[in-house]
Amino acid sequence: MTNVVFISPDFPQINITLVERASRAGLRMLGLGDADYDGLDVRLKESLTEYYRVPTLDSYDEVLRGVAFLTFKYGKIDVLESNNAYWLSQDGRLREDFNIGHGPTSRASDSESLEMLRDAGLEVGAPEGEILSYEALVGEDGEPLAEAATAWPAESAYDYTYRTLAEVPEELRALGRRATGVLDAELTFVHIQVAFPDGAAPRIIRASRSAAPAFTWDMHDHARQMDIYETWAHMLAGLDENLTPHEPGMSQPATPVQICIYASRQDGVAYAKDSLEIEATWSDQLRFVGRNPEQYRAGMGDSYYLAVVDTNEEADRFAADVMTRS
Repeated sequence: MTNVVFISPDFPQINITLVERASRAGLRMLGLGDADYDGLDVRLKESLTEYYRVPTLDSYDEVLRGVAFLTFKYGKIDVLESNNAYWLSQDGRLREDFNIGHGPTSRASDSESLEMLRDAGLEVGAPEGEILSYEALVGEDGEPLAEAATAWPAESAYDYTYRTLAEVPEELRALGRRATGVLDAELTFVHIQVAFPDGAAPRIIRASRSAAPAFTWDMHDHARQMDIYETWAHMLAGLDENLTPHEPGMSQPATPVQICIYASRQDGVAYAKDSLEIEATWSDQLRFVGRNPEQYRAGMGDSYYLAVVDTNEEADRFAADVMTRS
């Protein structure tokens, strides 16, 4: 059986669904984190074969002991993943120490990824102008199993909105694929942010071998009527000769692809429309209304709304309804 160690399986929230889907696909999912077991999402508890708690994930020695224990109990670890930009360097060090073949063992962090792209001759610079990102899930052969594009604001704010794009612009796709190749990405998500300044060549401003932050892939799933989590699980299940998963292939979105927009609000602020008005006006388009985890609130608002719409004009109206203050 394929053994997958998932570091910090409870955060970001996308990890919970990744673990759940992979467990359903027949993989042995082993969690390692610093959150109390009793506080874990019930889906994690049901999907993890074991959860090893450390006092803090910032202590490499503690994490090393945890992976050693899981290796001793369950055998060689086949995949180790955190899907969290903060832990990518530590992930790489653990892969090297435990001879785990899939994923980078060095130069794994976002800053080191940017250095690799610069060394390869790609334009790297500061954020300027329109900011788009290339999102992909990359298979074992380095080819994308799913691709998408996201439009981002110039900076984070309490009143914050961003959206998916219905199509991946060809210039962005070309840059994203080239960067993915330089990074030698495999069996991972990639998130490549690109700035498009007026009158100048596009430049890459962020490169991560982890999924786009926050709810971005959930948004693409809503807009494209697909399930990226299922594709990821079947991709990993393909490593196990005893499993017969569906062939992941290139994940095909629904046609036509719609736009999913995220719009947020800040606590203690009066807005022109209350929640009931928004939910009544946009009932057919709303997909989710929720509260952000503490880690997101300073940059992405305290509460948020997700809606799926057909046009950018409709997305603009939705954002205005959510974010216009009294």
